[in-house]
Amino acid sequence: MKRSHLTIIAYCILISAISGYIVFSLVESLNKKTAVADAVQLFNEYDMKKELEGKEKVHLQVMSNQLDSISNQLRVAQALKNEAEIKRLGEGYNYLKARLQNEYTQSNQQINEAVWKRLNPILQEYGKKKKLHLMIGANGMGTVLYNDDYYDITKDLIKYVNKRYQEGN
Repeated sequence: MKRSHLTIIAYCILISAISGYIVFSLVESLNKKTAVADAVQLFNEYDMKKELEGKEKVHLQVMSNQLDSISNQLRVAQALKNEAEIKRLGEGYNYLKARLQNEYTQSNQQINEAVWKRLNPILQEYGKKKKLHLMIGANGMGTVLYNDDYYDITKDLIKYVNKRYQEGN
């Protein structure tokens, strides 16, 4: 074989290798998996959140019942035009109402923090297990403006996180 033939063959092999690398790179970039989950739905349907809210609901309901009781007593005092009782009950009502609102706010904040602290590592685990490169949380507030069902993993993700929660993780 002549040297020019060997050079042509070497160039062809080099071009084939470069082309193969480019095709492989393009295929790899197309295999990058992206998924979208409705973060609000995921959060609201997470069993841990439901459980924590159920426990807190009892406490808040007791305070709400006390507030209703004071409100009823206040109406009676107003009907009887008992100014001293109206003032005392009004102050108690306002205090308890503010306390109930504060308890509710703190309760929501604590539940949110506890749930996301527990969810985040499970979401990372899920992403790695499913070989996702990007998981986007849609929240209805403009983070994701549109996605079709192809990318939506919300239902599968809810099942997964609730299963992990029931297993004690």
